[in-house]
Amino acid sequence: MILRTVLVKLTEEWATPEGRAAVSAFGAEALSAIPGVVDAKGLIAADAASLASWDVMLQVRFASLEDVEVYRVHPEHLAFLNDYMSPKAAFK
Repeated sequence: MILRTVLVKLTEEWATPEGRAAVSAFGAEALSAIPGVVDAKGLIAADAASLASWDVMLQVRFASLEDVEVYRVHPEHLAFLNDYMSPKAAFK
């Protein structure tokens, strides 16, 4: 099993309880639909120390490295990154 974890610091507009919840829920839903993904979760920082570094954690599980490569270049993953996540990320 391969676990890919990404921590994202959101822009001020999205770094709210509602924004974090929306991004984590959409991320889990969108990423779990991509072929090769066993499971996808969107998680929210739970304390001030974590929030200083990141707002949302996206975790995606795969059965094999081959599945990771399919995911990495899949059009739905690239659209999620470029069209949805990138505009909301504070660090690019």
